[in-house]
Amino acid sequence: MKLALDTSQSSGSIALSDAGQLLYSAYFDIRVTHSETLMPVIDSAIRLCGKSPRELSELLVCIGPGSFTGLRIGLATVKGIAYGLGIPVQAYNSLQLSALPCTISGKSILSVIDARMKEIYAALYHPDLSIIRAPRVMSPKDILTWDITGAIITGSGTQLIRKTLEDKGIAAEYAPDFFRIPRAEGLFSLAELLPSASYAADALSELEPLYLRESSAQVKRQRKLSP
Repeated sequence: MKLALDTSQSSGSIALSDAGQLLYSAYFDIRVTHSETLMPVIDSAIRLCGKSPRELSELLVCIGPGSFTGLRIGLATVKGIAYGLGIPVQAYNSLQLSALPCTISGKSILSVIDARMKEIYAALYHPDLSIIRAPRVMSPKDILTWDITGAIITGSGTQLIRKTLEDKGIAAEYAPDFFRIPRAEGLFSLAELLPSASYAADALSELEPLYLRESSAQVKRQRKLSP
């Protein structure tokens, strides 16, 4: 049995699969932290499916970019389970997960995640999720430097760039709202489509979040220290 989880944004999701069959999928966007919700949701999912935690053979997780706190909680949870059971972890990019539903369009995909602090995380992919523009953090107006002709735009940061594009008269196609919600079950599909970094239980110390920038606390501290 495999467990997938995503805590890269304010919302979260988990999924269970066994022998290629999706057993359970849950999405939660509630006003409590992932530290309060994640383990109870995982425990109840495994019990509901009539399974035992010891039946887990592999874990799949989004390592970012995204919420610093959410990523730390998600990775700590995954590492704890992996250490305890001696099972491997597969790591994936949250921008790829956000882009996944749009692969059916056959178009290039601009995946955009709200990075807070008036910034976005963005990446541009071919329809097969191979990289055109690698993930980076930028201001919404910086997207104007990318050639996104013919691309479909998706992700939680869509509204942050939409006005910028419209003000410049740039016509764009936007994914439906329900496509913009990342779901952990998509990690099972990513595992079939893309190679990923794999971490055995004895190599989990090497598994780190993909932050792309310093935390807001670090940025504010640097601003205070700047002359």
